[in-house]
Amino acid sequence: MKEKIQGYWKNNLTKILNKNSDVPNFQINFRSIDSGKNLALEECQFNEILPYSLATSPISSIEANDNLWIASSMLTRVSDTTDNLVVIENEFPIGTLSIREVLRAVLKNPTPYLFHDSKVSQIMNRKFYLDIRKTKLKKLFKQMKESKKSFAIIQNKENDFSAFTFREILEIGALCTTNVKASDLPESKIKIFKRDDNIEDIIRLLLNDETELLMLENESYFIDHLTILEKITGDLDYLQDIDNFLDLTASTFKLENPKLIPEKLPISEVCKTMLYMKHPFVMTSDRIITPNDMLKVLSSGLTNE
Repeated sequence: MKEKIQGYWKNNLTKILNKNSDVPNFQINFRSIDSGKNLALEECQFNEILPYSLATSPISSIEANDNLWIASSMLTRVSDTTDNLVVIENEFPIGTLSIREVLRAVLKNPTPYLFHDSKVSQIMNRKFYLDIRKTKLKKLFKQMKESKKSFAIIQNKENDFSAFTFREILEIGALCTTNVKASDLPESKIKIFKRDDNIEDIIRLLLNDETELLMLENESYFIDHLTILEKITGDLDYLQDIDNFLDLTASTFKLENPKLIPEKLPISEVCKTMLYMKHPFVMTSDRIITPNDMLKVLSSGLTNE
């Protein structure tokens, strides 16, 4: 594997994927459940391409006054379906909480008191996207691209909400019809860490916008936000009796390998591969592919209406 996996778009993918492209084999279409017709993403509503059960994923919620240790434990337990908890007050969302907010708080207060004395409301993100079930997917994807956050809350009816997460993005990608392959995706610039880097520096790198993982220098191992939180809530017992957490090194963690996939694998199959992975990252010989890459590709042909 290259020391640094980096590069630029191999081609102008927006032009290739646009439904008016001169290369029809590179369109991305979806088959309507209702009519059986092929639809471009900008024409689709939720229930036109997603089975009902997949279009109504329940939110994982938590109360604003709950302690942070409860929230942290929940985030590790629901990580296979969502990367955000919805903070509820009087049965209505007032914010969201992701591992990013927890790690940001750890940088300021790396002690067990953070988890046992802090309330969710103190560190939650009060900016979140709320829409209704009848919205079109193009609007939702556009909002996700602009906010750089692959999470939204969908209101089905009064006091009834569902989540739209990176898992739904992968579900949608798995259902598309296209000849776009893994090798057609951009060679994203991946940040590197070393085994003797301290945890403070690693967390700061992971908190940069759109950074989903760091790759170990000269090796195909990675560390992500979930890896760190699982260590904190597990072996380190919410930092109980740990006086120097931020000074510990990356060697403290058990690192994972991204799953290796063929370069010619269609992106629909890439999404299927990632869908049930605890850490949804795959790699070819020269690039790492993440759920955020799938979001960019699926929405790359959308208009700016």
